[in-house]
Amino acid sequence: MQTFHHLARGIFIKDKKVLLAKAAGYTNTFLPGGHIEFGESAKEALVREIEEELSIASTVVNFIGLVEHKWEKKGILNCEINQIFEVKSEELKTSDNPKSSEAHLEFFWCDADDLETKNLQPSPFRSLIKNYLNGNKSVWWESTLNAEVDDSNRN
Repeated sequence: MQTFHHLARGIFIKDKKVLLAKAAGYTNTFLPGGHIEFGESAKEALVREIEEELSIASTVVNFIGLVEHKWEKKGILNCEINQIFEVKSEELKTSDNPKSSEAHLEFFWCDADDLETKNLQPSPFRSLIKNYLNGNKSVWWESTLNAEVDDSNRN
């Protein structure tokens, strides 16, 4: 059995910090957002997912890129395409971690230099976000599909 996921992910950047999400019981972190429903645009999906996860209004600012990724869950190979956008919301402040509207998720602000230690997945996000914060606004395209699945991508 194999599964495929089409995802919209958002990067909230404030005070050189990035908002990350973590699911209960997992060691990896990820960017806010989620699955794009059939017939829904990536931007619409991202605004909807952020509203569901954080109960805040947000604005999709611009498209940043795309990352293909594979991982295993209980021995089953999963592949995903992540469309990434910069997102803004006046309702978020870096002085407090935002409260999740979904009990299985927690959100927290992370310095860009600490993305590696937070096991941000897909792993290409780590360097791509740092480059973006340092002024490299080129459109991203990265893939882990030809790499081996390692323990950081297995649960």
